[in-house]
Amino acid sequence: MEGFGCFKIRFAWSHIMNILILEDNEERHKVFRRNMDISGVNVVIFEHVNDCIKALNDKEWDMLFLDHDLGGEVFVESDGKVQTGWHVAKWLNENPDRQPPRIFLHSLNPDGRKNMQALLPKATSLPFAWDLVKITDV
Repeated sequence: MEGFGCFKIRFAWSHIMNILILEDNEERHKVFRRNMDISGVNVVIFEHVNDCIKALNDKEWDMLFLDHDLGGEVFVESDGKVQTGWHVAKWLNENPDRQPPRIFLHSLNPDGRKNMQALLPKATSLPFAWDLVKITDV
């Protein structure tokens, strides 16, 4: 089953690792922060598409985690009136020089995740199971 099972994301880095997260759920914020609480990791979480795109445009990021459904909405259309993670994926597709080296699509909306994956084919699809994942050093 995709997205389930316990594993660790291991990285060796010589600089502060900057991780950007687009996620609107406060409980998930806590899980991300708890599982990425390691020296040398800077985690920034945004809940809104425009803030995320501005951050991507203004700074180099080592890793990006994208949720699809935002603002408390669930199973919304990707290209509808409500801004979603798909809009960030679309912007990154149009601005490939701003894509972080590692992108994770963690949305539980399977259609939304598939639509983001179509725009970011090198991204890793990983439905939110972050109680089972931890960022560690080597």
